[in-house]
Amino acid sequence: MVAYALRRLLGAIPVILVATFVMYALVSSINDPIAQLRQSCPQCDASAYQRLNDLYNLDQPIPQRYASWLGSALTGDFGVSTSMGEQDVGPIFWERAKNSAILSIPAALIVIVFSAALSIYSALRQYSLGDYAVTGFTYLGLAMPTFFFGLLLQVFWGIWFQDWTGLKPFWTGGLHTESIGELLSSVALPITTLVIISLAADTRFGRAAMLETRNADFIRTARAKGVPERTIVLKHLLRAALIPMVTVWAITFGTLLGGTLVTETVFSWPGLGRLLIFNGVYDGDVNIMMAVILFIGVITVLFNLFADLLYGWLDPRVRYG
Repeated sequence: MVAYALRRLLGAIPVILVATFVMYALVSSINDPIAQLRQSCPQCDASAYQRLNDLYNLDQPIPQRYASWLGSALTGDFGVSTSMGEQDVGPIFWERAKNSAILSIPAALIVIVFSAALSIYSALRQYSLGDYAVTGFTYLGLAMPTFFFGLLLQVFWGIWFQDWTGLKPFWTGGLHTESIGELLSSVALPITTLVIISLAADTRFGRAAMLETRNADFIRTARAKGVPERTIVLKHLLRAALIPMVTVWAITFGTLLGGTLVTETVFSWPGLGRLLIFNGVYDGDVNIMMAVILFIGVITVLFNLFADLLYGWLDPRVRYG
């Protein structure tokens, strides 16, 4: 397994290099810092333009600029941010990554636990009232836009509930770290939004996987041998059905950790999603964009590798050559 993991990691390096080079070329072609400075500051002298040349090596071809950026990034130096007063990108990036993790890690763990539980319940009680309720929830969650559900939570808890009771138990925007209570109050609504939207899709997929596995030959054989139903569900059915679900969970976890733009925008959350769009794309900050893109690429590879390694534990038939 160790040899397999190393081969996968080595094989992922060219993929990440190609992906980051393509993104760097596209970002560099679309954004012209010189033109932006000329438009925003027509009175600036030649030293300002020379400063931009020094920051981004604009007098060099794109492959050479990419090689220079990559060499610095591998040492932990992501350059400086032109959109945030020429601050180092590294501290900004890690601060925003920590803020995204505050939302994504609890949300992903909740999604994993409840999607597995709801999938088992719905599959074992197919066509029951509870199954219809779970199915209705998944359809509603899939059909509801993230921004709408987030705004609905803000209106209910920030306006209606306060009008009815005079209380406001949750912050409807921003990150507040004055105390543990304030932190929990500020993360409750964004985490709920992430959980409901992700849980709907994962539960729907998990239910289908459970139903397919429930009718497999080895499940019928176990029942014919008199194996207790609880053992069949937990040891055989769940373990086999988890194989496709692990892949979905890996994608969900990586997506959440990489920053969720819509949720972070609705709740004014200072995470990677807002950093990428507002400071990176809107302000044309190449170094910020590349730092976030590199991070998303790396965690996507790592989570998919982790999912592949879990297959061998869940299914003894899987062997790593």
